[in-house]
Amino acid sequence: MTTKLSGRLPRRHRFSARTRLAFSYAVLVIICGVVLLTVLVAYLGFGPEYSFGPVAADDDGESVIIVPDHPDGGSFAVEVQSREDLITLLITVSAVVLMALSALSSLAAWWLAGQMLRPLARINEAARIAASGRLDHRIGLSGPRDEIVDLAQTFDTMLDSIERYNASQRRFAANASHELRTPLAAAKTIIDVALAKPDPVNREVLERLAHLNARSIRTVESLLDLAEVEAGEQQATAVELDEIVSEVVDQYAPAASARGLSVERRLAPAVAQGEGRLLVQMVQNLVENAVRHNCDGGLIRVCTAMVPAAEGAAHAQLRIESAGQLLDPEVVAGLAEPFRTGQGRADGNSRGLGLAIVAAIVDRSRGRLDLAARPGGGLIVTVTLPCAEAGPTAATEQAEAADGQAGGLSSAGE
Repeated sequence: MTTKLSGRLPRRHRFSARTRLAFSYAVLVIICGVVLLTVLVAYLGFGPEYSFGPVAADDDGESVIIVPDHPDGGSFAVEVQSREDLITLLITVSAVVLMALSALSSLAAWWLAGQMLRPLARINEAARIAASGRLDHRIGLSGPRDEIVDLAQTFDTMLDSIERYNASQRRFAANASHELRTPLAAAKTIIDVALAKPDPVNREVLERLAHLNARSIRTVESLLDLAEVEAGEQQATAVELDEIVSEVVDQYAPAASARGLSVERRLAPAVAQGEGRLLVQMVQNLVENAVRHNCDGGLIRVCTAMVPAAEGAAHAQLRIESAGQLLDPEVVAGLAEPFRTGQGRADGNSRGLGLAIVAAIVDRSRGRLDLAARPGGGLIVTVTLPCAEAGPTAATEQAEAADGQAGGLSSAGE
């Protein structure tokens, strides 16, 4: 009969890290002392030749120890009658010294191990607090930079990122619920009012319902795009960013012309590392925002270039400047959050997801997104992406993505 064990096997008892570290130090000192003693005994036992003569005696019959003169004027005398006596004396003295050093080194190792492991106890406590659901606690370890300090600072950075992510998800869930509930509630009201009337539903009611449904569909599609960008796996290639920008600007040229917008292009070669399909979507959202939120007869300036980075490598940069209403710096700082626009919350004409999708794409591409209020009104958007060598299939991938995505103003406004 066989017995099937369930669960995990009980863990063997282990001493604490401090005990094991102190014990390791002490054993190392003892081993070094034993090796040194062994070498000395072997050398004295088999190395030099010694001559041992009889011990002189005085007239009373007592031993006389002859002490030779030391060159420095000092003297040192040890009575040794044979080789065995010399080795025995050496072993005895060395053993006593070794035991004393072993005891002192064990105490010193115990204290030193405690000092070295004390920061780990703080890290362990912070991890325990974070596991309980509290993400506001920080280790705050300072001092000379070493592996443990780096670990503590990395742990604090991780907690900061998790806390920001959780807060962002909570805000996103609340905003998404609000934005989806509003048009659905309005549609329900319109339907109820239409049904309460004895007359047949007229075309105006149907058009209003169609508009609200289209608005809800656009919101859901934008949310799905945002979720796909944040959850998908990156398949980065070399992408010619200037060609993407040129094609997208051409696509939105009719909409810009209809509003009398002046479009300036300064497109220098810029090769970025990223996923072509997502970078096309990023540029489309940015150009759409520049057209949608501009003022009639306003300006759009689009620039691409390679810019030097702090570490010496070049980065691909896209800069889009658009005219528009005056924006407060605090409002600009929140434009990349879902359902945020220059007017605060999203309205009927803008879903407030365009820049949120752009921010997610830039973050996934390991780039940087900078937003700044334009003097005189409007917005300046700067996207900096890692550079790469242009690949043979990049242009084809970009062209296919550009042809398949936008033929006019899309739904993901600022």
